Amino acid sequence: EEADKDFQLATGISDPIEPDASIWRISSARLPWLVIGMMGGILGAKVISGFEDSITRIPALAFFIPLITAMGGNVGVQSSAIVVQSLARGDKDFGKIMPKLVREAGVGLLNGLLLASLIFGIAYVFENAQLGFVVSISLFTVILFAAIFGTLIPLMLNKYKIDPALATGPFITTLNDVTGLFIYFSIGLLLYK
Repeated sequence: EEADKDFQLATGISDPIEPDASIWRISSARLPWLVIGMMGGILGAKVISGFEDSITRIPALAFFIPLITAMGGNVGVQSSAIVVQSLARGDKDFGKIMPKLVREAGVGLLNGLLLASLIFGIAYVFENAQLGFVVSISLFTVILFAAIFGTLIPLMLNKYKIDPALATGPFITTLNDVTGLFIYFSIGLLLYK
């Protein structure tokens, strides 16, 4: 039963839901966090629209939007899971959490470097080194930021008495999508001048 509750919280369901709950009850538990996600999507669309000229000039930039947002979200959720797990175990002492934060930043650096190298290699094979350079630098930066956000957001939520198991996912996804898109298109704009 406790595992079911934890799973529901981690997936953005705000109140414990019983298997025989009404459709209305299930919807009302999910909807607040879906609205946060929708607002993040609107902000992401606003970021993209701010770079419309760049996309018109270099349409290939649009091809990698799903990669940038998915990797940022995945890394952020992975990093946050470690911190949320520590907080759930009662590790609220900064001295105990700090090594985990440093380790997650290190994992973000290493994974960012490896994945950026892989995407650059793939782009190079397809004879588009400039695009590969833009995507690889962006991916590295987005992964690093996502690892940092993934460790800091649960701590901030916990500090303000908001259950990190409940709210971390929607906040991380939204923040990483918006930040990742801004980073990606900014780097694209700089390197395609």
